[in-house]
Amino acid sequence: MKKSALLLTGITILSLLLMRNFYVNNLKCINPIKKEILAVNKINYFNMEVSLRNESKQYEIIDEVYSKDHVKINYPQIKNYADAVKLDSINKDLKNAALSIVNIYVENNTNINDINMEVNYEVKTKNNKYISIAFNGLVNIKGTAYPTSIFYTVNIDLENGSTVGLSDYANVQGVLEKLKKLDDVKMLSEDDKLIEAQKSVIKNISDDELLNILKDADFHEKDGVIEIPKKGAYSYMEDNKIVISIPMIHAIGDHAEFIIEKQ
Repeated sequence: MKKSALLLTGITILSLLLMRNFYVNNLKCINPIKKEILAVNKINYFNMEVSLRNESKQYEIIDEVYSKDHVKINYPQIKNYADAVKLDSINKDLKNAALSIVNIYVENNTNINDINMEVNYEVKTKNNKYISIAFNGLVNIKGTAYPTSIFYTVNIDLENGSTVGLSDYANVQGVLEKLKKLDDVKMLSEDDKLIEAQKSVIKNISDDELLNILKDADFHEKDGVIEIPKKGAYSYMEDNKIVISIPMIHAIGDHAEFIIEKQ
């Protein structure tokens, strides 16, 4: 009986010692893991703080208005941009592009007093590399039968602080190939008859001429001066898409917007 009691006591003590060693050894393993998790969490928290700080320092887009006689043009300007020299250049380009629409009519010998125009803008892309702006509105010239729809855009390369066109930020040949597959191309218009009429115009343009239209698209900067696209085509970036605007006759909308999906 005594031997059995002693044996049981010995087994109990041995079990306790084994349990203690198991706990100590596992604690040694767990503590480094806990420290590693804490370190990772600390890094993630730091990165999140840096990200939030950077986001809070990102530039802003504010509204400006040009108003003279019967012409009113709302256009964007940016502020809180890190590079002061680029900021000045970018804002000049944004303003000049926005107001260039007036020059088109004045250069065609239209008296500014005969122009009734209102233009608004929409920010299509705003990130660390590009700003893409679309302007739209109406213009009514004294003596004409009806108002005309206005649509034009401006794309800014923030890294270089300059205005860029479709040929600068996209593969124009690739855009042409997609644009020619009209059955697969989406359009901004929701009017089926209008869409068919506008697509018909594109079908009747030769590949060479359409390529020239795309190469000429958008404002160009030449010798520090913003030049208007001679063929009247514009583009803008939005999400994973490029939208191309090609001029049309008034009867089918004044302009047509084709959506090209980026690869």
